[in-house]
Amino acid sequence: MIKPLIFFLLFFTSISAGEIDGKGVICLIYGNTVGFFFEDNRAYEHKPKGGKKKLELQKKEIGKYYTDENFIYFDDVKINRKTLSFQKYSSFRGECKAYENIDEFKKNFDLESLTKENKI
Repeated sequence: MIKPLIFFLLFFTSISAGEIDGKGVICLIYGNTVGFFFEDNRAYEHKPKGGKKKLELQKKEIGKYYTDENFIYFDDVKINRKTLSFQKYSSFRGECKAYENIDEFKKNFDLESLTKENKI
């Protein structure tokens, strides 16, 4: 009885642990751009914030992430792995785009384009 339980725990731990590490998504949620990058089994939120002279990308640890065959879960967020749709709680929704590494992720954040059409 104990051997099957140990096998079960090791098998499912190895499937989800670090599965998406080194990858990220940038999401458009009600007009706001928010990125999530996954590393060391943790999710990090990246948001544009006002710096002294221009927008800067601020990184904040959200916590441990979990995956299954359909979703990525962290905090109160779930992201559909097939459609890349974002959902937080039951009402906050958005669409995301996936990136394979941190360089591609940061390059596609493109902070200058986020303020390009600002009038003031």
